[in-house]
Amino acid sequence: MLLLDVFENRTHVQVLSVADNVWKTIPDFPAVPLPNIYTGQGGSDGVYLNGRLNWLAIQDRPVSVDVDVWEDIEAKEFVIVSLDVETESYTQLMSPCAFDEMSSIKPPSLCILKDSLCFSHDYRRTEFIIWQMETFGVEEPWTQLLKISYQTLRTRFHDFADLKNCQLLPLHLSDHNDTLILANNQEQRAILYNLRDNTAKRTRIIDPIQWFSAKVFVESLVSII
Repeated sequence: MLLLDVFENRTHVQVLSVADNVWKTIPDFPAVPLPNIYTGQGGSDGVYLNGRLNWLAIQDRPVSVDVDVWEDIEAKEFVIVSLDVETESYTQLMSPCAFDEMSSIKPPSLCILKDSLCFSHDYRRTEFIIWQMETFGVEEPWTQLLKISYQTLRTRFHDFADLKNCQLLPLHLSDHNDTLILANNQEQRAILYNLRDNTAKRTRIIDPIQWFSAKVFVESLVSII
């Protein structure tokens, strides 16, 4: 988990060691994670993939900052901080080069689709774009995976006032790349988007589900031997 030290103006990561049931602090987080007001219900949770925890963060910003200042964030300031759990070392990854315009609605987000790190964002209040990282550590590892029109998704948010409060989170992409499941923080039901015929429909599930609180489960982050 992330621990913000406002007095020292630093962010640290704490990892629970299963072997001795002790929280270990990994200092010197190299950027500033997004505050909860910008990341929705998921807060500053990282996404886990292949032995690494990945957080979306901002470069060169103080930890303790007035919310109004964050409204001036530019797209080029976003960075992905990747922590190798085994070596306890950080790597900074740049966002897609084509992500050059910050949305006035929501910041971008990270997710895992088909064992790949993905970066998604709003585009000019008309489309939702998902980028996929193909190779970790190269200069430009991103390729555009999907570009979906909000009109195609048939959400009930048609004007800016409503769309400003709507956040989409990719949950799952089917093995045959034909169906994408999207969570919508304004509704209990998820959205099923069919890539083949470019159509969308709601799930039949109407029971309250905390879609944005779902976390990736792995047997162990580190060896306890």
